[in-house]
Amino acid sequence: MLDFCELCGRDGLILAYAPEHSTRGISVHLCPACGLVQSLPRIDRAPRAVAAVSCGADWGNVRYGKGFRTAIALDAVKRYGGLGYFTLLDVGSNRGRFLAAVKNSFPAATLVAVEPDERVAEAAAAVAELHSCRIEDIDLEAGRFDIVHSCHTIEHLAHPMRVLKDHARVLKDGGLLILDAPNIAIIGSDDIVEEWFIDKHLYHFSANTLTRMVEAAGFEILEAPDPSDLANLFIVAKKRAAAAAQAQPLAAEPAEADAARDLVDRYRHIRLGNIQALTAVATELNTLATKGIAIWGAGRIFDSLIVHGGFDPSTLSSLIDTHLKAHMAERHGFPLSGPEALAASQPGVVVVMSRGFADEIVAEAKILAPGADVLVFAELLGRAKRPAA
Repeated sequence: MLDFCELCGRDGLILAYAPEHSTRGISVHLCPACGLVQSLPRIDRAPRAVAAVSCGADWGNVRYGKGFRTAIALDAVKRYGGLGYFTLLDVGSNRGRFLAAVKNSFPAATLVAVEPDERVAEAAAAVAELHSCRIEDIDLEAGRFDIVHSCHTIEHLAHPMRVLKDHARVLKDGGLLILDAPNIAIIGSDDIVEEWFIDKHLYHFSANTLTRMVEAAGFEILEAPDPSDLANLFIVAKKRAAAAAQAQPLAAEPAEADAARDLVDRYRHIRLGNIQALTAVATELNTLATKGIAIWGAGRIFDSLIVHGGFDPSTLSSLIDTHLKAHMAERHGFPLSGPEALAASQPGVVVVMSRGFADEIVAEAKILAPGADVLVFAELLGRAKRPAA
């Protein structure tokens, strides 16, 4: 399939990977010149599907993940927002949690929200001027804003470079871009079982490729992504003066392309081995069923355990997920509960099925069910893989 790289503009993208259970027929390609990983075809306006908390490429439409990133973005606003008399554009404002936090900290700020999902958009209207549309479809006034905030939106866009350049256009000279996106580095995790290349994400950035795109769009990086955060790429950048923002041809970076190819190949290999080990994980959990098992985390890892490992959730004493419980009542036919279910049922075993929040959940589980053995999914997976090593 011939297409042009969104970052460097070269053609000749190379097929790198075919995602599992893609309902849009998407495949993952690699630019051999600059290393940007991107999905084709660039289907960004497909009909809205029902919520799918699956382990496959069809995952999406639950829309609660942005809330986890409010604190880090708000801290950046506090570092650069001065006395708070600024105008801020929030791109993909979702349920308005970030905007509410900004208004609480900076009552004098003028806030503008852009959110195309009418199911959640109105939540931002209480604190912001709301535009219920896609960011590509609105023509905002040039130089209107002091800050543009975009959290886990850029990866959904068919042409993120164009949108970043428009962010520069609507910012005042020296204005601030606060940008957050998924980090492809996470696919190098030893315990990954879920399909990371989901249909709704058309770009899969590394720290290098996202930083280069931001710079090419007319920005100077003030805060680069944290190398220790394998899940997210958080960037703070400043709009450069017009004279310094002239487009320059992007140099090829074959080392970045080689690293991306190696990472995707490793992901394919590691994930396949992990999926094959899930049956043994399910078997170990079955042996513990008489003690009473609670699983904390009903998302994509849990779905992988059922779909690929054949685990029967009816053997559980409780299934806990603080965030999903607000959006759905059950998972695979088993009712979702909040953490209070641990205190009520006092299971003998609590299994933590989370990667990014495992330590926090373990600490809370030990308080709520002090007599329980608390097991983390990565440990179970490691034991399941050991005999085959």
